[in-house]
Amino acid sequence: MMKFRRSFLASTVEEPSLPVSPAIAAPFAAGLAAGLDPDSASGRELAAENRPQRTLTSLRSRWLHRLCPVCGHTFRPGDEVLVSPDGQVVHDLPGLRCHSGHTEAAAGRVQAQAFFVGLAEAWPLPADVPLVRLEDDHWLLAPPRAGFRRPACRVCGHSFRPLDHVVICPCDPVNPRCRVAVHRDIFRQMHCYDQWVQGKSRHCLAF
Repeated sequence: MMKFRRSFLASTVEEPSLPVSPAIAAPFAAGLAAGLDPDSASGRELAAENRPQRTLTSLRSRWLHRLCPVCGHTFRPGDEVLVSPDGQVVHDLPGLRCHSGHTEAAAGRVQAQAFFVGLAEAWPLPADVPLVRLEDDHWLLAPPRAGFRRPACRVCGHSFRPLDHVVICPCDPVNPRCRVAVHRDIFRQMHCYDQWVQGKSRHCLAF
């Protein structure tokens, strides 16, 4: 016991700090601050350069879960976006080139569809629950109209996009009794159905 206490006390003793040149300390401190608060750092860069900047949506992004003003889809983690100097954020990824003022519904869709088909063949989706892959004409992809939002997952809250895999009527997916849908998309790491199944309450998502 005494040996353990000595080693513990020895490990907690602070070693003397070495002198650091100001030429190294200042850039290091700035980089550390930017890494700890990337959104503020991005804002400073935009203000200084007065130009749009492309970046990736992260769990720390202020626009996460908000709606794109052009397409009406939510911003998901990993989404490429364009941030304007005035702070407006729009999508900038294949199929959602919202910075040009419109969405390119067909742009990159053929390649994306071929990619996911090949991925499904190499890595089959679970067969225990019926899955629906959302194609362009599916009713869950209806655009926002009359002030309503796009249809969205009842678990994660993100809007449904083309080629998403979903479960319709989680309570009874074999014989759906409602139009409520949730993600079960292992390719996009959206395990909403499984999270709901593993939940303690498992209440009906239609209410």
